[in-house]
Amino acid sequence: MIRNKKLSEEEFFKQREEVLAQWPTGKGIDLNEAIEYHKNLPPHKNFVKKLRYAKEHNKIFASTGMGKTTIREQIELLQYVEKEGQADLLGLSPDSLTRQNDYESAQRGLEESIKTGKSVLNGFPVVNHGVPGIRKLVEAVNCPVQPRYGAADARLCDEILLAGGCSSSAPDLFMDFWQHSARVPLEKVVHTHQYVCRLMAYYTEQGVPICGSAQGFYGAGIPPSLQTATVIVSLLLQVEQGVKHIYVACTGHGNLVQDVATANVRCNLLCEYLDKLGYSDVEIFSGLSFNLMQYPVETGANFAVVFMNTLMAKLIGAQISDIRTVAEAKAIPTKEDIASTFRTAKVMQNYLENQKIEVDKKEVQLESQMQEKEARAILDKVFEFGDGDVLAGAAKAVVAGVLDNPFAANRAAAGKVLGIKDSEGAIRYLYIGNLPFSKDIVDYHKEKIAEREKKQGKKVNYETLVSDLLAVSKGFLVQ
Repeated sequence: MIRNKKLSEEEFFKQREEVLAQWPTGKGIDLNEAIEYHKNLPPHKNFVKKLRYAKEHNKIFASTGMGKTTIREQIELLQYVEKEGQADLLGLSPDSLTRQNDYESAQRGLEESIKTGKSVLNGFPVVNHGVPGIRKLVEAVNCPVQPRYGAADARLCDEILLAGGCSSSAPDLFMDFWQHSARVPLEKVVHTHQYVCRLMAYYTEQGVPICGSAQGFYGAGIPPSLQTATVIVSLLLQVEQGVKHIYVACTGHGNLVQDVATANVRCNLLCEYLDKLGYSDVEIFSGLSFNLMQYPVETGANFAVVFMNTLMAKLIGAQISDIRTVAEAKAIPTKEDIASTFRTAKVMQNYLENQKIEVDKKEVQLESQMQEKEARAILDKVFEFGDGDVLAGAAKAVVAGVLDNPFAANRAAAGKVLGIKDSEGAIRYLYIGNLPFSKDIVDYHKEKIAEREKKQGKKVNYETLVSDLLAVSKGFLVQ
């Protein structure tokens, strides 16, 4: 049965024996030795300490994923982006076979890559390289190495990443349930994610701060209050296991008023629920990603997306600008593409750093009030379903469609909610589905959509929805 309950030390270590036995590289991991290894790393290689510095000094650090098959290629890529891209954080992307726990196929891909001298996997096979391989990456650069991936079961992969010197992870319950498998049950994802969070917390309790994070799901075209509710559920799982440092990921859609309101509501509501449920001493960081269904093909337009991402991160007071490269839509980005993108983000951050930039406060307040009402309605229903237990309630909420995702890979999602842009590019609820909204919320979204229909002289429909999802890739916020 699903419950939001902290694993006992006995439960954790018993399960750990099974996890480490999944592949030979897991058998030699010594937690005490790994903790000492972290303590001997310089402070600037710790992800939490790096974000803390950013928060204290009004910095925004760009971040994106990077993955090659062999250690040599991965080090070459990280060192190039660190030097030529002036990077502050270095993403590490595991390959898709590793994410699916298919370590045998990943091993064959690694061996072929070494033999041919060319990567045949679409990322770094973490489990096959093992702890020594991760440590070679960590020791080859000055920046923190940030694992960037999702998986229904990342237990062994995260054991190796953390023991190797990485100090962050993203055990994002609903992202990994909805987006990464068609049939994996929520109960299994809860089980694996509670383990990963307990592992992270164990390091933190021994004096090595480890950062968790949650985005909820890919947010393009989805009204932000639904994502906010989902993010908070995922983060409450993490803190129950003892995670003390969390990175709240916000999805930008391009309407600056709505994006600022989303960040305000997400962080404020999270703090409220943390206090209400008795979780103390939780350190919160934030980041923003301009989440698109499709990226522009034209390079100049992609530079504009990087600019916009950095601006939105500035407006919400974020520590991380989660970017995509300027070659995102055309091919697998080269190290030159990635470095160029990082330099672009760095210059934009330099331009904005000492400026006070705000959007209309009254509009932000109005948008925040509505989003908070919506997210609170969803979360209240989740807690009601679970008799106060957020995960037990979440399981029932998925079945009832109170937690929903229109673009989920997992067939358990009801898929009844749909969003559409209003005339200013903010995402509104076109279909409410089974969300527990009051009449005033429903009417508010209808009015916003009606304003667009009046302005454009036509009714919104499925074609409008598709157009909205592709608009930014064509150089527009609303077409």
